[in-house]
Amino acid sequence: MDQLTEVRWKRYGQDRVYVNTADGTQIGHIDLRSETVVAVAPEHAEAMAHCATRWLQPVRSIQPDGTAAPVRDLAANVAGAAARAKRDEVNSAAPVLNLIARVLGMKTDERAWRIGAAGEREVGEELATLPSEWRVVHAVEVGDRGSDIDHVVIGPPGVFTLNSKAHPGGRVWVGEHAVRVNGHPTRYLRNSRFEAERASRLLSKSCGFSVPVRPAIVFVGLDDFTVARQPADVDVTTRRRMRAWLTTLPIAINAAQIDVIHTAARLSTSWH
Repeated sequence: MDQLTEVRWKRYGQDRVYVNTADGTQIGHIDLRSETVVAVAPEHAEAMAHCATRWLQPVRSIQPDGTAAPVRDLAANVAGAAARAKRDEVNSAAPVLNLIARVLGMKTDERAWRIGAAGEREVGEELATLPSEWRVVHAVEVGDRGSDIDHVVIGPPGVFTLNSKAHPGGRVWVGEHAVRVNGHPTRYLRNSRFEAERASRLLSKSCGFSVPVRPAIVFVGLDDFTVARQPADVDVTTRRRMRAWLTTLPIAINAAQIDVIHTAARLSTSWH
């Protein structure tokens, strides 16, 4: 591997050494408090172990180490990847019937996952236009039961879990305690709260300090969006309004905190 750089970082109760390649790509970090080493991908484990010998005597643990779960860098995830994988799984069970249903415009599980994936991709494209100090991780798998967070967004106003909801031609009404789609009640508020609470708990554990997370619902493809009153603890918006909403929120965290939280958020092991 090319020459590596090691940068020690001590703030917010953390004492870590971040290891980067010559072009600035992070390959892992050494936690001097817990005396552990984390590699963002299995192929970096050997290089991280070599670096760690200068900081830890002896090295207590290396992740991945052949027995621990592999560590994946989620920064490479593509928006909508989890939904597309689910769509492919559903479609493989009955590809001909799903094709016929698609031609006829029928509503099926395959259609729902396909539209959902497209909506997540649109939101992801909009998030890509945020200023450079923002960080985003898409399609974050949480736990071992197939749950995922569409987008984890980290920026000066704090940390957000964004739940993309695609309803082509739909009508959405937002009240303080309810969100209705085409006149029907949904569980979107409850689900979004649970998602953010879980993300806060996991990120706080990984970072070593409290990480508040605010949930948001982002609608895509609507014909009508009416807000009677925003819920107190969940932000509800649309793809077109999302960027302006995020970038006008008050500053809550600084650049160093953003980097630490993003480092945790992009490691697959933080979400289990």
